[in-house]
Amino acid sequence: MERVPATAALFFDVDGTIVWHRPGLSIADNIANGRPSDAVVSAFLRLRERGYQTFICTGRPLCTVSGDLLALKPTGIVSSAGATVSIDGCIVHEDVIERELLAKTVGTLLDAGATVMYEGSETCIVAAPEGEHYNGFESLPTYADAETFLKKTEGMGFTKFCFEESSYERAHAVWPELEGRFVLSNLGLGMYEANVRGVDKGTGVKRAVETLPYAPELTYGFGDSENDLAMLAAVDVPVAMGNAMPSVKEAAAYVTDSVEDDGVATALAHFGLI
Repeated sequence: MERVPATAALFFDVDGTIVWHRPGLSIADNIANGRPSDAVVSAFLRLRERGYQTFICTGRPLCTVSGDLLALKPTGIVSSAGATVSIDGCIVHEDVIERELLAKTVGTLLDAGATVMYEGSETCIVAAPEGEHYNGFESLPTYADAETFLKKTEGMGFTKFCFEESSYERAHAVWPELEGRFVLSNLGLGMYEANVRGVDKGTGVKRAVETLPYAPELTYGFGDSENDLAMLAAVDVPVAMGNAMPSVKEAAAYVTDSVEDDGVATALAHFGLI
């Protein structure tokens, strides 16, 4: 058994790590209804009892972090793939897309015919060609031209954006116009996510650790997709799920069971943390 640290901070991705996406359900349904298993809930309780600090570290924007995730009572939440850090329900740091860059991005991707969801801590808004909607998120406000999008979202902050596989080719065709400002990640769920360059789960981990009253003896990270690579590089002990993408497994010190087999609980037991 691995050495048990006196203090530790642990960072957990959500989708594909502590929440299993069930086949046949849309991304929206899985985000709304996906719940941590009893084993994961029990593991978080035992981590708290032992005095360890736990952080949700997700690509989801803060507004879509469900009550079931909050019920795990994490120390804090790193959301929007590192752009937002919140502690006890209060945002302590946030990087938003500059308005000029947002205008260029919305216009470029709309001209290419891509359907894109722009995500913020308070809300999500879709920009899509006339008559199209983001699959599973049809109830979200959707605008078909950049001018209207910018007018309707004045005063709102957006931290990242994402699009589905169906828009990948369209977005990829114009990506050279944007890649100097954004980093694109394959989430492995038929979705792609773009963050402002220099903002990722790794920077979110570092900012979250800085909020702690003491430096943890060890930090652990658990993930499965490309946007988790920066998180795994920022922690002492990187853990990949059994269902993780090959690049994530290559970056890990330990590969645990898959999410549907409660790989998080398996790994925590392996390291003697629960």
